Amino acid sequence: MSNNTDRNKRIKLHKKTCNSCKCPRESHDVYHKEWVNVRNRLGFDSPMDSAKVDSKEKSFREGYAWVPSGLPSHKISEYFQQIPSSKVPRLGSPGEKYRDKQLILQLPKQDLALAYCKHIENSQQSCYEDFINARNEIALDIGYECPTCHHFIKPGDLGVVAPKFGEDVVWHPGCFVCSECNEILVDLTYCVHDNLLYCERHYAEQLKPRCAGCDEDGKYLSTELIKRLREKFDSKNLFAPVHKSLTDFFFSFNLLLFFVKPFWMFDVKS
Repeated sequence: MSNNTDRNKRIKLHKKTCNSCKCPRESHDVYHKEWVNVRNRLGFDSPMDSAKVDSKEKSFREGYAWVPSGLPSHKISEYFQQIPSSKVPRLGSPGEKYRDKQLILQLPKQDLALAYCKHIENSQQSCYEDFINARNEIALDIGYECPTCHHFIKPGDLGVVAPKFGEDVVWHPGCFVCSECNEILVDLTYCVHDNLLYCERHYAEQLKPRCAGCDEDGKYLSTELIKRLREKFDSKNLFAPVHKSLTDFFFSFNLLLFFVKPFWMFDVKS
């Protein structure tokens, strides 16, 4: 049993590392080089006034890879003081690398564009596009006891509001984390499921299994769910200990749309 487990782990690691240098594949993800604003990564049109929209230039000018939307310059340092220093995305710091990694882990590119999916059949591509369109049509809005730490947020403190929870629910910036991985939600982007916060990756995994080999979500595969497998691979990435493809088993998933709602930052008013 242990030999099979070790072999499965090796297969999983092999699938998720660079073929050339064996680095984790997130080290080579190009999204963080192209987009500072998570709305661009998701393909959202911002409903905010253009003067309030974050840009690379503004973030870089402040000395960060990213800054919260709608937050004036004199409040930015106050915001980041409430986040562990190792996770603050200062340019050239470990926090910038942390943000890069979380963008890739929390917002996997294969969940965002068909061009980055290798295992969606032609007959399922329209379902995938429907999912993308439905998610992207959700409007952005401004994200007094903090639901995470249960400490009160005083008037004048910085707070995060997520509209799905109502206007009276506010988090400390450092408490706005995914319920599954407990990581700070990258660029203030979240999903909601059963009244809990999730990053996009773990929200999707609450609904459908994700292939542990190729990392694509199972919601678009047309092939019956193998319920008792410990690792959830799609039919092209699942191999027996003797390297025989398990073609006797198939996955079957129903499309289930989910929505992503980023938010803005604001000052809690008295």
